[in-house]
Amino acid sequence: MSIEWAPLGFESAMSMEVRDNTLGETSVLDSGVPFNVTVRWEIPAPVVPTLGGSFRIRAYAESVGPGPELQIGPTATVAVNFTGNYATVITVPANTLTGEGAAFGGAICSGVYKLVAVLQHLNPGANEVSGYAESNGLIQMRTP
Repeated sequence: MSIEWAPLGFESAMSMEVRDNTLGETSVLDSGVPFNVTVRWEIPAPVVPTLGGSFRIRAYAESVGPGPELQIGPTATVAVNFTGNYATVITVPANTLTGEGAAFGGAICSGVYKLVAVLQHLNPGANEVSGYAESNGLIQMRTP
């Protein structure tokens, strides 16, 4: 996905990947084990020397069928360091997302989720620079 550098007219790349603590990038995770969301983004070369402040990154999950829709893991704040490439890791605690077959709000949860990361530039508060990235497909939280 991309970041819009309004009102400058630039766009740059942003991506996210989900990793468990044993197999690397995966789409099926154990609900009782923490996992990581790695978010990467680029700054257009003409913007790098003019940028200040920091970036705020949040990850969100939306269930397919009954289940939670919420921010997962803490909000990350990354200071501008005048380079073109950035990355941060958001660690999602165990049992944040309901696993398949578990009850949620009186219904059975599929345990399947779509994940998205949202980026905002802060200098000092939020401004027009914003972007998002989706996970590479859906993930499933398995209930062992």
